[in-house]
Amino acid sequence: MKRHAKPFWILAFILIAAWPSCIVIENPYTGLPPGPWRAILELEPRSLATNPEGKPLPQLMNLEFEEVTQGELPFNFEVKYTDEQHFYIELINGQERIKVDDIFIGRDRSTAKDTVVINLPANDSYIRAIFEEDVMEGEWVDGSRENYRIPFKAYQGQAHRFTTLRKKPAMDISGRWEATFGIEGDEEPYRAVGEFKQNGNHLSGAFLTQKGEYGLLEGTIQDDKLYLSRFDGAGAFLFEGKILPDSTLIGSFRAGKHYKTLWKAKASPDFQLREQGGR
Repeated sequence: MKRHAKPFWILAFILIAAWPSCIVIENPYTGLPPGPWRAILELEPRSLATNPEGKPLPQLMNLEFEEVTQGELPFNFEVKYTDEQHFYIELINGQERIKVDDIFIGRDRSTAKDTVVINLPANDSYIRAIFEEDVMEGEWVDGSRENYRIPFKAYQGQAHRFTTLRKKPAMDISGRWEATFGIEGDEEPYRAVGEFKQNGNHLSGAFLTQKGEYGLLEGTIQDDKLYLSRFDGAGAFLFEGKILPDSTLIGSFRAGKHYKTLWKAKASPDFQLREQGGR
């Protein structure tokens, strides 16, 4: 039997029907891609040499924080659009969300790349970064301090804060803790109240010290290590700690790149500060 060729219009229809599957739809938004972002502030300069073994942090106490990258302060934010032309950012610290809508996007003539400037609620504080698709890279600038710049990177689509690991916690540290900061060096020690709430690996909390309070913190607990951070534009705080065999805590605290101290804490449900100045 002689086969008949398919009419040309049938072949054309098949090609046209298949064509959309080969088309990549451009991002319909004019600014940053929407959704969750994970950002990091690099508090320590990055060397080109790798460090597969991991250096202890803090070195004075030989504590290894292998679950996270040394010297990185992570935080989360979300990009939200009110329409295709207008968007804003929400900085996330636990249950607290800080809206930021003073954002400028343009083309950097020196690099020929898209640049975003995020003016933060704090005076003279902003993030300036180039961005390509789902990555931003630049710096956080605190104008209230002289020549204060910290390298910044952010990745769209990542919602975790410190790590995606799910190591079984050594204990539940929920509750009130009596803490002492400045336990090493020439600094005069100062007291603090630590309040933690733990749900599996997720950890949130706050520290109220005799010098002030650092706001809501968010992080994780992995085996006998804990990590908490906060970024609100005015400050960048990083707490790292270790659960000791006697169920006390010891660790380090960093405020940006300008301040670092060591702290310890013990569970104390009834502990109160005698003075709560500086709030």
